[in-house]
Amino acid sequence: MQLNSNRVLQGITCGLILLTSHQSASAGNQPAVSTIFAIVEKRIETKSASLNQEVTLRTISDVIVDGTVVIPSGSRVVGHLVEVATKGKGSEQSILSIVIDKAILESGKEITLQGIIAAVAARPDSSLSSDPTYGMMHSNEPKMVGTGPTAAAARPGELSPSGKVESTATLGAARVNGEMRKGLLLNTESQGAIGFSGLTLTWRLTAPPAVTVFSSNRKEIKLDAGTQVLLRIARPEVKEIPRD
Repeated sequence: MQLNSNRVLQGITCGLILLTSHQSASAGNQPAVSTIFAIVEKRIETKSASLNQEVTLRTISDVIVDGTVVIPSGSRVVGHLVEVATKGKGSEQSILSIVIDKAILESGKEITLQGIIAAVAARPDSSLSSDPTYGMMHSNEPKMVGTGPTAAAARPGELSPSGKVESTATLGAARVNGEMRKGLLLNTESQGAIGFSGLTLTWRLTAPPAVTVFSSNRKEIKLDAGTQVLLRIARPEVKEIPRD
């Protein structure tokens, strides 16, 4: 039984808004959710990963709030690993869990972020994506993982098991958005893993910080430098610069 991918997108959006409202004094002014396209700067893999290891992405799109570029293309998005496990070493799966912390602009300014990695795509020159149409035609749709009376129910702000996105699913048709950069295999509605066999993305959104969980039944998870990433973030707060 397959579910509409919009349900997963709505769950992520509501979860991020809920997390931000926990930290905001003005609950009546709920933030929007922005997207950022980025690439992995340095390989991330279970083989060498460690807890609290820094994860760095480089943005390839702007984040605009109220007509102002808040996070320009070329900025760094920094996070860290909060869980690392290798299948067979006390774990049934290989796991990499990532928390997104902040954006660092070229000026050195830092902006705290609350967000998740919604999708990843293998870099275009990898063996799994040598066909330029691969990423457009082979992506992930949400699939029902648990059904029936024994299925786990989601808590407020948390995606249910049906919100899991598996890399074995395929899109029925390509959706190419006008804003996509040449060679980019992701679009603003992408979810899950493109070009990665057996890799699954889930998200923990019940309490801050938001956590992106990569899991696999294989012994290793590896995101090479150049891997494309789609981030979903609660809209950054724009702080006015004090005038003299």
